[in-house]
Amino acid sequence: MIHDLLPFIVIGISTGSVYGLAGTGLVLTYKTSGIFNFAHGSVATLSVFLFFVLRTEHGVPWPLAAGASVLILGPALGALLELLARALGDASHVLKIASTIGILILVLALGHLWFGSKTTTFEPFLPQRTVRILDVNVGWDRLALAVVALLATAGLYCFFRVGRLGAAMRAVVDDASLVAMTGEDPARVRRWAWMIGATFASLSGVLLAPGLSLNGLVLTLLVVQAFGAAAVGMFSSLPLTYAGGVLIGVAGALSTKFVVNIPSLSGLPPGLPFIVLFLALILTPRARLASRRYVPTKRLADPWFAPRRVRLLAGAVIVAGLCFVPLLVGTKLGVWSSALVDVILFLSLGLLIRTSGQVSLCQYGFAAVGAAAMAHFTHDVGIPWTIALILSGLVAIPVGALIAIPAIRLSGVFLALATFGFGILLEQLVYSMRFMFGATSEGAQGARPVFDIGPFHLSTDTGFYYVLLFFAVAASVAVVAIGRSRLGRLLRAMSDSPLALETLGVSVNVARVLAFCISAFMAAIAGALLTSLFTFAVGPQYSSFSSLTLVALLVIIPMGEPWFALVAAAGHQVVPAYVGGREINDYLNALFGVSAAAAVFTLSRYRGAPMFVRRFAQRLDEHLPQRAHRRGPSTPSDLPHEVTAGGGLVIRNLSIAYGGVVAVDDLTLSAPTGQITGLIGPNGAGKTSTFNACCGLLRPVNAEIVLHGQNVSRLGPAARARRGLGRTFQRVELFGSLSVRANIELGRESVMAGARPTTQLLGRRRDSAVIEAATRRAAALTGVQGILEAKVAEISTGQRRLVELARVLAGPFDMILLDEPSSGLDQAETEHFGEVLMRVVREWGVGMLIVEHDMSLVRHVCDRVFVLDFGRLIFEGSPEEMLDDPAVRSAYLGEDTISVAGRPSVP
Repeated sequence: MIHDLLPFIVIGISTGSVYGLAGTGLVLTYKTSGIFNFAHGSVATLSVFLFFVLRTEHGVPWPLAAGASVLILGPALGALLELLARALGDASHVLKIASTIGILILVLALGHLWFGSKTTTFEPFLPQRTVRILDVNVGWDRLALAVVALLATAGLYCFFRVGRLGAAMRAVVDDASLVAMTGEDPARVRRWAWMIGATFASLSGVLLAPGLSLNGLVLTLLVVQAFGAAAVGMFSSLPLTYAGGVLIGVAGALSTKFVVNIPSLSGLPPGLPFIVLFLALILTPRARLASRRYVPTKRLADPWFAPRRVRLLAGAVIVAGLCFVPLLVGTKLGVWSSALVDVILFLSLGLLIRTSGQVSLCQYGFAAVGAAAMAHFTHDVGIPWTIALILSGLVAIPVGALIAIPAIRLSGVFLALATFGFGILLEQLVYSMRFMFGATSEGAQGARPVFDIGPFHLSTDTGFYYVLLFFAVAASVAVVAIGRSRLGRLLRAMSDSPLALETLGVSVNVARVLAFCISAFMAAIAGALLTSLFTFAVGPQYSSFSSLTLVALLVIIPMGEPWFALVAAAGHQVVPAYVGGREINDYLNALFGVSAAAAVFTLSRYRGAPMFVRRFAQRLDEHLPQRAHRRGPSTPSDLPHEVTAGGGLVIRNLSIAYGGVVAVDDLTLSAPTGQITGLIGPNGAGKTSTFNACCGLLRPVNAEIVLHGQNVSRLGPAARARRGLGRTFQRVELFGSLSVRANIELGRESVMAGARPTTQLLGRRRDSAVIEAATRRAAALTGVQGILEAKVAEISTGQRRLVELARVLAGPFDMILLDEPSSGLDQAETEHFGEVLMRVVREWGVGMLIVEHDMSLVRHVCDRVFVLDFGRLIFEGSPEEMLDDPAVRSAYLGEDTISVAGRPSVP
């Protein structure tokens, strides 16, 4: 038995070694820059193309061709990628993902333009002789693959551990500024890392290419399998990544032996790396996959919206125009019908990317599920068309929920990776199964509706066009309605700061699952309609890599919903049909790819419409008939929320350690309602860690967090917030894409949304009056009434502090944690801030626990103070006693502290 498996193991070791080699290059660039290079396989593909052109078309000896491809083109591509990575350093994760995806799309398009669809084979260049090892004939080429990959990976590991530049690469991961202090240039260090990583990708492509078709998709997909190896190495360990590549290679080779007689599992070997990728992302400890938290300064600009009446008029004109399409387009009616299906598909993806900030790279997978279900329901089972359509959408909801599993644990690039792996897994393994499209090229047969509406026979091309138009309009209305609903507000807030939203009382995971399920339902409806349009469905219609083009188009079209979907569908379907030429799709994909790759330079400041368009829309709105303004529901009361009598926050035996460093050491303190309690100490004393433990962002094992007499230690942040615990942050956590008013309103509405899907989807009618009253009261208290309609990005730091305080005051929180709330405020603003805090406590009876460095503010507002030093409690008492305490003066205030105009200075 072992002897029969040895040939497969040998093949697997050689191929897997190259996977490991490619994976180590990918991990190196990710570790040093924080940018995950989805175009890693494209670097390999370009190197293979150059090698082929030099060796086959120009007769250059293979060593020279390989040297030029690996040692010249590889580092050159790495240097270019480093320039892009530098621009993406402070960009949003959507821009980071879209930029490298754009390069991938560009290379695939260029490959198709250069070599077309002909099956040109990359001829072997290494020796084909064999040598006998363990009674198995091993080809010298296979042996060379394993040896070269192993030596290159080992050399990189030694360089990383021993060399000065390698040490700088390790250090730049943690703190680039410290690297600069040693005399090394962080940009130079990262440039070398990208050049080495790209060289490894180039070498991997050249080693894997012999015997394969010279097809950009095939070559890219082969190197993309290294993503699974990187996941095994938890995107940080070079040895584990290499080992993961070898294991994937061996497992894939062995699976070819066992599935040879099982046609339905023929896609298992190529799909195995993506099974590993998906499972590794789910099973890897969440802390290992935590992304660096920062406020991106480069992000897609918020789309511009014309006045509401202008938008309604424009929508009516467009729909009316589309009604005349069958009379005007002749034989191209099918193109316009496909574009209407695309509108639904783009809207479904926009709900994830544009509204909730979650990047899904498997949208065509959702559509494929709906397409296959529609074919089976209508043709095989005979279910009526309308019911079958609804059922096809419902079938995809569990698939969306499955994808939401990594969404619950992951964010940013890791979620995109999980969805990417899932999409490829569906295509490789599931599409060919009988319950999807079957193993034959005929696919699954579908049907159209057979009933009539007036003079329209819906089974005809014209009749079905109007069916598609109806569903495209319905989907547009639904997406706009979702955006204006409670769920839409929650999803936009989650896109900006899921951390802040969770501490306001919203179970963010529920919102994420809802977004994926709704998106999957809509995409499946699009797939089902496509099945009816063509009356059949086959797997190649739903290529996983086509999902990348959808993402690129969504990023480069700076318009709001539903307009972005209309423009994207036109560019994706209608323009190629009218421009003509067999290669037009490739040219368009190249354009989409370039635009997405350059989005960080071109779209981060673009506001979505030229100035003349805005002026025209404004003038048009002024000439439209005015509609009488309806007043909202009357405010039931202007009274603050109820406060738990005799309640408050109690911390018992809190200890927190990061690695071997103790941040908080056996802390016990209490903060009752009706008082302001201070928690002070030098930087690094453990104050913010204490706050994070109180609100559930950290969960120490043995500590007790008691809120209003109830032990909440096992509850998450949202559940604690719903029990009355609110907080602000040391670094302001506002929802940057929303207005000041919307931020404050979410302070109250978030608790109403809570943890149930029904309450997150829809609010009660009387909720708006409560939210309005809370918003007005909080804005008046903090003095931000004059900026309610401004965007958060447009206000000053001091104003942001006041807005964050207003947001937490608008909520039903009777115990509030304030983390350095006066930071960024001038003296007058600080004094006003203190008056607000005392008034809230005096009139509402809430309790506050405040971390603050301004001793004047602490002395003025605090009833009781706790002082930490290196995580240990060194003082408890009144502010006056604190100022006279020797231990506090020695640890924090300084022995020579003096008072200037009543404001003690802190050295």
